[in-house]
Amino acid sequence: MIHNRHNHTGGIHHGGGDSDGDGQQTYTQPKAAPLSRVDRILTHRLWGLLIFIGIIWLMFYCTFSLGAYPQNWIESLMGWFSSMVDGSMAESWIKDFIQKGIIDGVGAVLAFLPNIIILFFFMSILQESNYLSRAATVMDKYMHFIGLHGSSFIPLLMGFGCNVPAIMATRTIERRSDRILTMLAIPYIPCSARMPVFMVFSGIFFREHQVLVMLLLYGGSILIGILVALLYKFIFFRAKSEDYTIELPELTVPSFVRSLYVMWDAAAEYVKKIGTVVLLAVVIIWGLDYFPRHQEGELQRESYLEQFGHAVEPLMEPLGFDWKMSVALVTGISAKEFIVSTLGVLYQGDETISENDLADKLSKDPHFTRANTLSFMIFSLLYLPCIATAATIKKESKSWKWATVSIISTLGVAWVISFIVYRIALIIF
Repeated sequence: MIHNRHNHTGGIHHGGGDSDGDGQQTYTQPKAAPLSRVDRILTHRLWGLLIFIGIIWLMFYCTFSLGAYPQNWIESLMGWFSSMVDGSMAESWIKDFIQKGIIDGVGAVLAFLPNIIILFFFMSILQESNYLSRAATVMDKYMHFIGLHGSSFIPLLMGFGCNVPAIMATRTIERRSDRILTMLAIPYIPCSARMPVFMVFSGIFFREHQVLVMLLLYGGSILIGILVALLYKFIFFRAKSEDYTIELPELTVPSFVRSLYVMWDAAAEYVKKIGTVVLLAVVIIWGLDYFPRHQEGELQRESYLEQFGHAVEPLMEPLGFDWKMSVALVTGISAKEFIVSTLGVLYQGDETISENDLADKLSKDPHFTRANTLSFMIFSLLYLPCIATAATIKKESKSWKWATVSIISTLGVAWVISFIVYRIALIIF
């Protein structure tokens, strides 16, 4: 979704080795041009890393602080629509569907549109200015510890926007083993679709340290992805990676107009997704939560969704999740936006809590604590991003083997780490 007016973000030259690692082939290494004073700082082992961390921190801070205002406006607008429907329609399944299904379910996801487009604006600035190749050069020194190189860092960084195009971007990596390792590491990079989950819960239970919590979540996911890639390297690919020289395109002043186009494209894509797949999912989730209806004089029956939730709850209970949280994570396998929309349907339909806003309802639910919400965010962070990601891994690797490895490993890693964090958090909090 992020476009570039250049043909490449940074040229990658190979020091030697067959593209599949099966033979030997020699490439001519071009003589590196002397670095400018700015590039010497931006690519410095220490200062370059600190600058990169500072840029990422600023990006997230602006995403949350600037995005909070329009987010509140959208939430207020959804609340107004819900109140208008509540006062103008008689009690019926149609009213319940419009109010608790469409308005609350879709509105819970739509509220994060401003944050998404701000994030893509900053990503566009970084790409338009050719800074990403500098970041790749800085990270090259650290990527070698896991047998990769800086060229893998650009697809990994693109994963913050969406994992699917990030996996497709690994086509620029010549060696197949490096390409597969990068594909398997990308699902641990938190895409923008996971941001609403983090913002809802960090805003409720870690409001004073929201940016810090988000940085720890994102940084932790990258670290876990690196450790998992290191494990994959040891198991599947023992051969040494090729040496790469990253060409640094000249720094340019980013086009503000083009970045606005990127924001517009991101907004259009997000709204399109809300109006199609998210809306369809909300309709299905609402129907499963609404039916079967009990007859007058009968005890309340469990909905189909609740029955399913109780069936999977034993597997998720050690992580601190109830049936509602478990159902939300299951629906999130299709797309991470469904996690918040599912919670929007389930908790807006909970008449035992009077608040209209989803965040208010979650904060009033005694089941939610800092411990299990932290566990919930981590599980949402680490398990399979979406079905489209797995399908793209299969397509790009030309094998279901690596897609299956990704699905199983992300689920396993998410469960184990969430379990450990939950048990530690119970002691701390």
